[in-house]
Amino acid sequence: MPWSLRWHLALRQTFDPGKGLSAFLSRVSIVGMALAIALLLTVQSVMNGFDREMRDRILALVPHVQVLGAGPTVDWSGLAAMLDSDPEVVSARRFVAADSLLLRGQSVATAQLTGVDAASVSHYGALLSPAVEIWDEQSLVLGAAMVTRLGLRVGDRLSFILPTSEGAQYQPLNVTLTAVLESGTELDEVLALVNRQALSPYLGSASTREGIAIQLADVFAASDWRWRVYEQLPAPLQITDWRTTHGNLYSAIQLSRDLVGMILFIVILVAAFNVVSSLMLVVTDRRRAVAMLMAMGGRGTDLTAVFFLQGGLIGLVGALAGMLLGYGLAIATPDMANWLEQILGMRFLQTDVYPLSYVPVDIRWQDFMATSVIAIGLSVLAAVLPALRAASLPIAETLAH
Repeated sequence: MPWSLRWHLALRQTFDPGKGLSAFLSRVSIVGMALAIALLLTVQSVMNGFDREMRDRILALVPHVQVLGAGPTVDWSGLAAMLDSDPEVVSARRFVAADSLLLRGQSVATAQLTGVDAASVSHYGALLSPAVEIWDEQSLVLGAAMVTRLGLRVGDRLSFILPTSEGAQYQPLNVTLTAVLESGTELDEVLALVNRQALSPYLGSASTREGIAIQLADVFAASDWRWRVYEQLPAPLQITDWRTTHGNLYSAIQLSRDLVGMILFIVILVAAFNVVSSLMLVVTDRRRAVAMLMAMGGRGTDLTAVFFLQGGLIGLVGALAGMLLGYGLAIATPDMANWLEQILGMRFLQTDVYPLSYVPVDIRWQDFMATSVIAIGLSVLAAVLPALRAASLPIAETLAH
């Protein structure tokens, strides 16, 4: 049997415009495969979005490595210059961290103040509203979630209570809200920046420490780099990397991504089993035509090739339709999430619980190609049993009935 005839039979059984059982079952299989692929690609794109935002947004804002210490004996300027000279370091900026109480009228809230210089404030760039033009000892930057929770506005006067160097008295730090940082991440809940010089009078207390925030060219090399430079630092200093504060979150995102991908891959396997059952019913429905074809000189290899071609066509069309549908769903997912939030009057993601306040999407063509190839391969493998069943039909008995 020529290949042109094999293709003709496979196409007819798959896309017959009539109401035959074979074409109907093929269309059902295609729809099932397309829906499974679209669902998998949509969820993969969302999980990829969380992974990308974790790397490019959250980890771009927090220090990759921190060197912390207390006491006046450390040469922080010389240490920052030494670390900044490392070729793997993008920047090394000094800061002061202090535990404090934020007073706003009758409201009191705990706050982790971070004293930085003007270069560190510019690191946040376009996330600040309005842009910070003057960074002096009266300036303050707060996260958007904290501003909303306390009902603040730019220009409001705030007081922070910090212990003095003696530790027996508490002294207020009066500052003016200069800008609001809205990153859409969990940083909006805790970020509080002031000028580093404003915290100088409080150095020496138990709740205030100096340090150096380091940004690396390769964020995932932070742990190895930290241990490599640990021996070069003075003994009283403590060095930590981003995995201490955000490592569990990143691992949870990766684990969720892998588990969801595995679960949805099982959905594609179920769709492949649907192809098996559909083609088995096709064999039963077409047994008379199969027997007549065998009686006219057809061979078992011809029937096997026809069913393999039909399985491949189901997988190919289902994969193409699934990729198009998955791409459309992935693009529309953020808008659909916002629409549902407006309809239901609730927020799905909040930064006090989740790392992001929005649904991110990152469409990767590698996932689309790999999923489609796997789906087509499974569809072809699903045709093995029906093909062998069709090739083993008894000709005389089938024609007699």
